[in-house]
Amino acid sequence: MENPKELHFKTNVQLKSIIGKDLINDDNIAILELVKNSFDADAKTVNVKYINLKNNDDQIVSSFSEKTSRLIIQDDGLGMDLGDIQDKWLNIAFSEKKSNKTQHNRRMAGAKGVGRFSCDRLGEYLNLYAKTKKNEQYIKLTIDWKLFEIEDDKKEIQSIPLKFEYLSKNEIINSGLEAFENGVLLEIIKLRSSWAYPIRDKNENIIKWDTEKFVDLKKYLEKLINPNQAFQNDDFGIYLDTPEFKIENDLRNGYEKFIGKIENRIFEELDFKSTSIESETRENGTIIYTELKDKGDTIFWLKEKNPFYPFIKDAKLKIYYLNPYAKAFFTRQTGIQSVNYGSVFLFINGFRIPPYGDGGDDWLALDQRKAQGHSRYLGSRDLIGHLELNDENNDFQIISSREGIVKNENYLKLTSKDRNESFYFKSHRRLEKYVVDGLNWDSAIYDGQNKEEAKLLKELEQKIVEGNIKESELIYREELNVKQRRVYNAIHSIISAKIDDVIELYINENLITQKIEEEREKSEKEFQQLIDDFENKKIDSEILNRILLRKAEQNAELEKQLKEFSKYSTNEATTKAILELQNYKKTVEEQTLLIKKLQYELDNLKNQKQSAENTAKEFKEKAVKAEIDLSIEREKNLYLLATRRTLSPDADGLIHTIKINNIEIRDGIENIIDDLTEDDYDISDLIKKLGFLKISAERSLKMAEFVTRSDLKEDIEKKDVDIVKYIKEYITLYGETFSDKISFNYLVNNSHLNKNISVLNLSIVLDNLISNSIKWDAKNILIEFNNINDKQLELIFSDDGDGLSNKFLNNQNRIFELSVRDTPTTGMGGSGIGLFYTKNLLNDMNCDIEFLGNNLKLAGASFKLIFNTI
Repeated sequence: MENPKELHFKTNVQLKSIIGKDLINDDNIAILELVKNSFDADAKTVNVKYINLKNNDDQIVSSFSEKTSRLIIQDDGLGMDLGDIQDKWLNIAFSEKKSNKTQHNRRMAGAKGVGRFSCDRLGEYLNLYAKTKKNEQYIKLTIDWKLFEIEDDKKEIQSIPLKFEYLSKNEIINSGLEAFENGVLLEIIKLRSSWAYPIRDKNENIIKWDTEKFVDLKKYLEKLINPNQAFQNDDFGIYLDTPEFKIENDLRNGYEKFIGKIENRIFEELDFKSTSIESETRENGTIIYTELKDKGDTIFWLKEKNPFYPFIKDAKLKIYYLNPYAKAFFTRQTGIQSVNYGSVFLFINGFRIPPYGDGGDDWLALDQRKAQGHSRYLGSRDLIGHLELNDENNDFQIISSREGIVKNENYLKLTSKDRNESFYFKSHRRLEKYVVDGLNWDSAIYDGQNKEEAKLLKELEQKIVEGNIKESELIYREELNVKQRRVYNAIHSIISAKIDDVIELYINENLITQKIEEEREKSEKEFQQLIDDFENKKIDSEILNRILLRKAEQNAELEKQLKEFSKYSTNEATTKAILELQNYKKTVEEQTLLIKKLQYELDNLKNQKQSAENTAKEFKEKAVKAEIDLSIEREKNLYLLATRRTLSPDADGLIHTIKINNIEIRDGIENIIDDLTEDDYDISDLIKKLGFLKISAERSLKMAEFVTRSDLKEDIEKKDVDIVKYIKEYITLYGETFSDKISFNYLVNNSHLNKNISVLNLSIVLDNLISNSIKWDAKNILIEFNNINDKQLELIFSDDGDGLSNKFLNNQNRIFELSVRDTPTTGMGGSGIGLFYTKNLLNDMNCDIEFLGNNLKLAGASFKLIFNTI
């Protein structure tokens, strides 16, 4: 057998395109890669400058001239000598990060050694100028990327010669560039992409320029470069310049200006407009410190062992929950809706890793998770934040395509949502429980499902964006004390920490003491009232038993709270608050002992009274029996008078009123007959008279119903009633008389109004409305009450019938006119009288009715009734 021979890989000339413009498929990413190289070279400043974009000869010359479009990226880093250019810059895939994780007191940002091929992505030609401090001369390297774009299987990339030359300071100045002491200047010529577009009128004259791509670049770099981590002490700045477009820049709003320093200050300014949680590793990664804030106030902080060590050793996370108000403030500050800005971004060694956090990228599966419990989980639209890693050992390997990082075990410990066992989800879940269980989503005043409320919320958000409303003027659905009470009750569930892992815990002392003061004040009032009632003999043993039961429950709850707190080592401020809680528990125990003593005294008095009461009871029972016997005998003797005498006076009065009412009906009919006989009548007048008779007949029917109810007194006259209570009771009693297929629902909203009113007329109004709903095929009726103020009550009467027909939608008030009618789909038409007299009866009661519209509360029509006591 022959000795084995050797073969070698060949690097075809096409490799340039594979790792150049084909690999780096986005202009903004290409610029970022070159910025990273400047950062790794210890630059303090990097300038990105565009020239010759408005007027150039790109389409005319085959090569380039002074008028050809250019992009200049220049830094003041260490620079390069000829050896650096040959052995490092021209050495494909060479990266100093592979041998040096840090350099010049910085963690290196470059990873794969292909960032230099971004120049190929951006332009057809490259002039590289480099100088170090110790060298007097500049080195110029010239590259024509087209020389590598040939179809030749045998042509290797290293066979293409690249020219370089030494230049003096004067030669640099004469070439139109500014001399520099040290650093690298990349002159990218004949740009492959258009960065600004002319907008022309119908005569092809340029009227303005579209510079949106510069704005996008600025915003992209803002999101990609995290000054909080990578560029501490302001030791690295990126500047964007487009001298030709200064006018276009100046015409833009502040957040859309693209010339100047690239800064990312968005996250720093959200603290007082949002709820946030921050977690970071400490003490070489063995400890995690977590702090949850709400609108600037710390709710709790926690030091605990890092369960993800050693996979997660140097990480920092900050997440903001954005309620509708905060989203509007975000838009006002940045000019971008938060949903378009992105969600949770990932930074490694100071630079963002795309596409994590981009709009539509659900890399943490937040939206997938929210779909499983919409009201329980936060989605990507609810959050904005950043997750920062310092990675010296390349544990988080960036994929060459710049499409994320390798999903290895480190990645899973960072992001896995399974049982929340990851660095990210440990904090996410705490923030989520605080928002959902504590703040109840921190709902804005109009943050609901109602269409009208949604419209009002939209208007309020627009006022925030326009700067016409301040934070202090915002109104929420719940008062602050209600949310604080809920947060207190859920605080241990929110923290959700393993006892053995907790090193130190702080819980906002005000959260504890406010709860104590609230409970103490309530308890003391109740206790004082108890003492007063006992002294005034207004209390019995049963009441004391109920109070004792409440005290026992209160004491057990306090014991539970103290037990929860005692699990952890707390800091001094929290410990003092817990002592207040213990003192309050002692007060409750003392009150309990005193109540038991009062109960003992009350039982003694009760026993003394019992004997006398038993004797009195015997005599009372005998007297009652005698009265019953006498009553039965009386009824026997007066049987013949039963048709009159067995009726209560109230019922007797109602029958008298029914007779009078029917006499009016009889006389009214006779008058109409006379008019018809003598041919002396007007149609409108006739309908009006018939309508009056119909109402009178309905009154008679209603009085006939009332006559069977012995507990009603003079319902035909005005009396003081609770409107809400009466309507509910009336429909409960008579609802089934209309139809067994109609269902009634109520939204009372703690409303009430006492009014002196004819309940008979009110009953007729309700009858007419319910009858109309049934005629228009309704199956459900919703009655909603709301107090406008303490003298006005609003009643919204809605059904799921066919609603008001198109015939009257443009002239709704006509439905309250006499004889105006329409035929419903059921074919069971009305008389055109009901709504006319309904409005008249209400007006007589100083009340009113109006049609609101169709499909508001239910699918059918909605009416609003206003009851006034003013």
